[in-house]
Amino acid sequence: MRTHNRRAGLLKGAAALALTGVLAAAMAAPALAADTVTKDVAPVTAQALSEHIRILASDEFQGRKPGTAGEDKAIAYIQDQFKKIGLKPAVDGSYLQNVPLTEIVSKADGPMVITGPKAAPLSLEYFSDMIVWTRQRTPHVQVKDNDMVFVGYGITAPEFGWDDYAGVDVRGKTVVILVNDPGYATGDPALFGGGAMTWYGRWVYKFEEAARHGATAAIIVHETRAAGYPWGVVANGGSIPKLSLMPADGGLKTRSAVEGWMQLDQAKAVFQAAGLDFNTLKDSAARRGFKAVPLPLKMSVGITPTERDVISHNVIGTIPGAKHPDEMVLVGAHWDHLGIGPAINGDTIYHGAMDNASGVAGLIELAKRYTKGPKPDRTLLFIAYTAEEQGLLGSEYYAQHPLFAPNKTVAGFNMDMLSSVGLTRDIVLVGGRKSDLEDRLKAWTDAHMMALNQEPFPERGYYYRSDHFNLAKIGIPVIYAHSGIDSVANGAEWGKTKEDEFTRLHYHQPSDKWSPDLDLSGGAMEVNMIYDLSRPLAFGTDWPKWYDKAEFKAARDKSMGK
Repeated sequence: MRTHNRRAGLLKGAAALALTGVLAAAMAAPALAADTVTKDVAPVTAQALSEHIRILASDEFQGRKPGTAGEDKAIAYIQDQFKKIGLKPAVDGSYLQNVPLTEIVSKADGPMVITGPKAAPLSLEYFSDMIVWTRQRTPHVQVKDNDMVFVGYGITAPEFGWDDYAGVDVRGKTVVILVNDPGYATGDPALFGGGAMTWYGRWVYKFEEAARHGATAAIIVHETRAAGYPWGVVANGGSIPKLSLMPADGGLKTRSAVEGWMQLDQAKAVFQAAGLDFNTLKDSAARRGFKAVPLPLKMSVGITPTERDVISHNVIGTIPGAKHPDEMVLVGAHWDHLGIGPAINGDTIYHGAMDNASGVAGLIELAKRYTKGPKPDRTLLFIAYTAEEQGLLGSEYYAQHPLFAPNKTVAGFNMDMLSSVGLTRDIVLVGGRKSDLEDRLKAWTDAHMMALNQEPFPERGYYYRSDHFNLAKIGIPVIYAHSGIDSVANGAEWGKTKEDEFTRLHYHQPSDKWSPDLDLSGGAMEVNMIYDLSRPLAFGTDWPKWYDKAEFKAARDKSMGK
């Protein structure tokens, strides 16, 4: 419980932040190292962020879908801003890194039909009951009377001693999969990440693993809390055209023919048609020793896709280092959103104001702040990724084709959905217990009399849902932290309500749009925080390290020649 004096100190610090940004608060906090304060460089302001968001999230930008006119406008705007503030083109004289993609437009030809000997056929309607698509390049997909298998959480994880596919052959069959992972389901800290989702709980992994085992179709059962978002997010996202990185074989033959989701109530009906109880099998799937269960059912569905090749773009600018130009500190944010999709309340443009025009605004203003000060010793790379909303594709491509080798990349910072609800007394670390960048963040929050909290919804797996994850996979220490929920003006309960409200009503909806009422003071604080954390690295010689138990440490050790 905070004392009265502690609370007064927090409010005083917050007021300073509101007046002059992080710089003023830093000057009032004696514990802050002097190296993190550049007195002659003005901090990023909420007003500057708001103007970028207003433009990027306007109707004119059509939701910034890769491969559309919206992309052309978005990357032109970002390039123009990079050029104005003096960033150097990073890719052979250009700001653009080409990212080759394949776009597939697919929709079920009709309902998904499930038949069996113990009940009348079930007809699951597209969009309302289920959502399916294909990522295969083919004129037509027809799955007819396909055998079904329940594979629990669909996980093969040797390091956890877990294999949901052990002893079952799912080649040519339809697998039904639970969302998230057994650790989340049980809360048992000895299983996976306990209550925190691991990579094995993400839908991307589940589809990939089903394909590795030869499944013809992979259907995930949607549950709002376990997934971290309501059915509307799944249905809207699943119904729009799908983008994938152009594969080496050119045909996406490694994917299952059908991928998709079904509503929880429909899943229960499917299991009932098989003479089985969904809840009983769900419970057993979270226990060690679970064995996949063949379902006495057949699934049929057809999809007629069309495809086209798309060249999208990462936008990359740089400030070359004065002393160590071959060593690089990276800051990233994704510029894309969902484009034009199903109408909701009469609006078809998915504006993506907070997700993630806000992050791009932060990227531009952070770069501008750096160009106003002394030249860094190490190179700074500012990258606006494409196709994050399609499965982190732009950052995946960059990780496969980096401009600086992983062993020359010192660290990375990520900005995804800056705060729009004002100043908070806390900072939230997404995916904690990873690297000693967190120790630096803790020193910063202590100096600013702020709390540093672990993410409030670890079961949603946010660490694996943004672009920093692809950098972590190749060993680069990265951090993703943002404003928390303990609002200076309105308290923690209000902040939590606002966060829940955004997820429920605006996340991946057309209503995520700019408004002059957005309070971006907390977002400005986040950007200035990244400036303070990145500056000692840009002007220093040390190398952040993964903690010994972090899953990415082995990749870093390998890249560094250890």
